[in-house]
Amino acid sequence: MNRRSRRTLWLVSMLILAVLVLAACGSADDPSEETAKGRVVISQAFDQPGLWEEDTAQTESGAEYQFVATLSTENGRYVIDHQSTDGNSFSWGVGARTVPADVIIEVETEQLSADEDNLYGIMCRVTPNSSGELGGYAFLISGDGHFGIATVRKGSFDQRPLMAFVLEWRQSEAINEGQAQNTIRAVCVDDYLAIYANNEFLGEVRDDTFADGGQVGLLAGAEDGNAIALAFDNLVVFEGTLDD
Repeated sequence: MNRRSRRTLWLVSMLILAVLVLAACGSADDPSEETAKGRVVISQAFDQPGLWEEDTAQTESGAEYQFVATLSTENGRYVIDHQSTDGNSFSWGVGARTVPADVIIEVETEQLSADEDNLYGIMCRVTPNSSGELGGYAFLISGDGHFGIATVRKGSFDQRPLMAFVLEWRQSEAINEGQAQNTIRAVCVDDYLAIYANNEFLGEVRDDTFADGGQVGLLAGAEDGNAIALAFDNLVVFEGTLDD
């Protein structure tokens, strides 16, 4: 596996999903902040290769987590095909460009695989710190209609990554379940983080763990023994502001 794959195809334990017991269902409140989209920083239709990471990686025999993942641009979409063969995990890929810290990101998704016990979504502010540890925010939904916002940290490829939900995992009827299409919007402006699905507000939180600009990421993961195939299309990154 090359160094580029080791920096960007990360394995993250999803045991936290078992710890965060399903929260009560119900409609979300209105957002506490009004946000505004500024100029378009990135508009990516995935109609040409090379702008996002493309690779195939597999853990070596005896590794703590076993997985096979392929990131590819095909048929005008960015596809993550992740098979977890021993331990819950997910993979992500990032775009080549660095964007400002305050952004609003939108992407269209389609779950191609059948299993609903998974997670997928957008990352913002993906950047290494002074120690070389890579981290950022993840805005996640799942095939069974759940959502959350988490911080993700990762050092070297063979180190166990850390994932902590800053907005607890809960369910929403706004998310289309199973082999379906969803549009995800992630708001990263100042310390304000919010997630939307299909133009419906899901939840928000304040957190200042990651404050600098960085790369945008797309990710997909599966529980132990399962697989996920997820296609992303029509990614748009806007400069974002909070309305006074």
